[in-house]
Amino acid sequence: MKILLAYPYREDTYRKVGFILPPLGIAYIAAALRDNGHDVRIIDYNVTDERTDLGKYDVVGISVDTSRYKSSLRLAREARDAGCTVVMGGPHASFMDEEVLMTGLCDFVVREEGEKTMAEVADAIGTQRISDIKGISYLKDGSLQRNPSRGFSEHIDDLLPARDLLDMNAYRHLEMGGRKMTSILTSRGCPFGCSFCCSTEFSGRKWRARSPEKVVDEIAGVVAHYGFDGIAFLDDNFTLDPDRVVHICDGIMDRRIDIYWWCFSRADTLLKNEHMVKKMAAAGCRYIFIGFESRHQKTLDSYNKKTTDTMAKDVTALLKKYGISVHGSFIIGNIDETREMVMDTIRYAKEVDPQAVQFTILTPYPGTQLYEDVKDRIVSRDWDLYDCLHSVIRTDHLGQRELEGLLKKAYLSFYLSPNKILAGLLSGVRGKGIKLSSILRIFRGL
Repeated sequence: MKILLAYPYREDTYRKVGFILPPLGIAYIAAALRDNGHDVRIIDYNVTDERTDLGKYDVVGISVDTSRYKSSLRLAREARDAGCTVVMGGPHASFMDEEVLMTGLCDFVVREEGEKTMAEVADAIGTQRISDIKGISYLKDGSLQRNPSRGFSEHIDDLLPARDLLDMNAYRHLEMGGRKMTSILTSRGCPFGCSFCCSTEFSGRKWRARSPEKVVDEIAGVVAHYGFDGIAFLDDNFTLDPDRVVHICDGIMDRRIDIYWWCFSRADTLLKNEHMVKKMAAAGCRYIFIGFESRHQKTLDSYNKKTTDTMAKDVTALLKKYGISVHGSFIIGNIDETREMVMDTIRYAKEVDPQAVQFTILTPYPGTQLYEDVKDRIVSRDWDLYDCLHSVIRTDHLGQRELEGLLKKAYLSFYLSPNKILAGLLSGVRGKGIKLSSILRIFRGL
């Protein structure tokens, strides 16, 4: 079976600021399909405008997140017109399977993790065995058929993405401290269940991790074969098991792998494990992305963050002690937030003083608890607007335009401070911080 896996184009803020990484999700699926004997190709339309004859493929699989949904439908229409079987997967397709199928542009939706499911779909196309495949949705006589969920694989240690099917040279624009960065995923699942995030539903509440030895092997392979010397660990929470992190760091140092790296983490985990932080710094960790979200404890509790409003300053000071920079995330636009509460969070972000910051507007993505809680407040289901830059919820005190204006004010207030401009000018020399050119791209993106 000839199969094309496609990642749709989206001109979002991440792309505008150069934060473009390989689509590992479909690369994992490509590896599974190839292992099953299929002829597989990947096209990431975010790094190429290549046109290909879709008619030469039997199946076109499309990765769909919410903000890429419209562009995925355009691609699906082309594939359908070319006579291909169209399969969609990813978060949006998983949680909005009926909407996707009712467009008439998709034959099957693969829900949640897709390696085994997609391989079985490819093997079963044209047969009567589709009804036996767990984890898929499809239409039968115009009615939605949602087969039982497959559940999540307990054994992910030997999973590797088919990076050789990607043009890895197209992903050499992202840098940290002068190092060219690419991504690695070392675990799946998240037990925390923040209300605005679908990771717990999409990847499971149970955390499943690859062994430190396998992780270090993959790092070494990426460095040796593709020439990257920076790694972005894309796990929802890389530091969930501190002992595992320490073993990974020991492996990096024992094998003398010279890399800079960043990861996602939580303030509470870092504060409880200073020994881990010290080891991370020694092994090349230069940046950690942490969701601080709000100055207000009531807001944090409504998000089910399970952190306190005092942790941001404490963890920033801890990481600074070991030379690790902080990328802090803050959310504005909760249901009961007033203008003064938002301004308080903006002031707080400046007091915490992370090296970089991300401000976003609270967005109810399908699959999240937030989406269920605010269904009656959603003012737009134009999925193009679900990019965390647009207000799509009716709040008690702030209008849409006012909230979007406050988002711009937050970025301007933070990045146009004299110390951030100076840090941006010096970042090329110091090998850390956000370059001034990147700051300017952020403003253009807004």
